[in-house]
Amino acid sequence: MKIISSETSKRVCNHMNKDHLDSVHKYLRHYAKILNFKNAYMEEINNKFIKIKYDEKSAIINFKNEISEEDIHTTLVTMIKEI
Repeated sequence: MKIISSETSKRVCNHMNKDHLDSVHKYLRHYAKILNFKNAYMEEINNKFIKIKYDEKSAIINFKNEISEEDIHTTLVTMIKEI
């Protein structure tokens, strides 16, 4: 099983929320089909999914395959390109 540490999850989420919040919003709209929200941010990333918190609710976006820490960047970039 591939593991993404909680430290890596926190670092990636902080980076995405600070520098790529527009992409987080696009993930929520496209993959979770949540079209209307006031606030949204990436709360967690692990080997199976991304969790995005929006308006005090959560959406889970599953990856096609399990990922490792080495796969995070490529996976997130591929997901945004698919949109």
